[in-house]
Amino acid sequence: METSGGGTAQHHFVCPISLQPMQDPVTAPTGISYDRRAIERWLANGHATCPVTGRQLSLTDLTPNHTLRRLILSWHPASKVAPDVAPTLEPDDPEVVVLVAKVMSPTSCPTADVLCEAAASAAVSITARRCMVRAGVQWRVLRLFSSCGKTSSRAVMPTVQACLALLDALDVSADELRPLLSGNHDLVDALTHVLVMLENGTYSGGGGNTTRDSAVRLLDSVIESADVVLLERLRPELFRAVTAVVRDRTVSPGATRAALRALLNACPSGDGKNRVLIAEAGAAHEAIELELSSWPSSPSAGKSRRVTELVMALLARLCSCAEGRAAVVAHPAGIALVAKRALRVSAATDTSAVRVLAAVCGRAASPEVVREMARVGAVGKLCCVLQADCDRDVKETAKAVLRMHSGVWCGSPCVSAYLLSRYL
Repeated sequence: METSGGGTAQHHFVCPISLQPMQDPVTAPTGISYDRRAIERWLANGHATCPVTGRQLSLTDLTPNHTLRRLILSWHPASKVAPDVAPTLEPDDPEVVVLVAKVMSPTSCPTADVLCEAAASAAVSITARRCMVRAGVQWRVLRLFSSCGKTSSRAVMPTVQACLALLDALDVSADELRPLLSGNHDLVDALTHVLVMLENGTYSGGGGNTTRDSAVRLLDSVIESADVVLLERLRPELFRAVTAVVRDRTVSPGATRAALRALLNACPSGDGKNRVLIAEAGAAHEAIELELSSWPSSPSAGKSRRVTELVMALLARLCSCAEGRAAVVAHPAGIALVAKRALRVSAATDTSAVRVLAAVCGRAASPEVVREMARVGAVGKLCCVLQADCDRDVKETAKAVLRMHSGVWCGSPCVSAYLLSRYL
């Protein structure tokens, strides 16, 4: 295939899933690169393997491929994609064109009925979705939601619900949200208001769970694309509302994962304030309860595995503050659950679990916590980590914890003195 400038088509710029030029390439440990949006959707649909090689794959295994992204941009910087590999689009449906015109009307705001009709069309037709995205429907709806979502009037609730349904159908990505979020906090304020209303039961519209699912998925994309300034503005009531989604077993599994990712991304490395607020919202307790509720199923399979990885990553992040450590220790099954999940799910879970155990059993750990570590098998699991095929840093962390309290654990009937003496 030839480009307009005579160059040969670069097939390695095309995502193996979507067969479209990659906008945000990420690379799996298998060496295969995918567009982030396509591979995340693949994993969210219940798959747990690399689409090309069939090897196990999770979100935490993906690495941004900045070199490939620069190559794509340098090859065709104007459109940011390679024009010769772009798929041939079907002609726009006349009914969709009419819908788009109604949504984008410069003289009036679209009604809730029009937005719902557009959402239904985008949800079942890729062609309709592409037509709407090309017309910029997502921007119009995001601004409408940002305006209506901050009010408590019952009259606007159908519009708010319809906006969320359409944005969910359009699958607005974090990359698409970044330009809108720059210096603009209205969208986050609107999402906070809607989620708090849903948590308090003051939302009077129908389909409350569906609305909450859509809202938390949008929040997940917003927080992923947020800068430091925006993250610092997140309010305690938002974290309480998102934690309520983790607690609610009636929401969809996708919404639960979105809530966990939103909490995890809201407290990046170096941000102590949000970690404290999330811990105070009860997120550590609810994450443990969520993981306990999935124990009858295999933690290494599909969706359960991804939930476990997110739960353990969130606990590890929260345990970097005193409030988070206290919450894990205070839960009757906290330490036992973390120890149980180590060496059973994935390398990412092993890393997070050892970090949690090292945090709660540090130098400031109480004698009760040190004894509980031995009683629930956490010490034995740390010894197993030293024997397993784990990363060197993980093993060093486990060894440091064992050395720190070896004097207490060597005399415990719950710990094998042979194992401790062998590795220490």
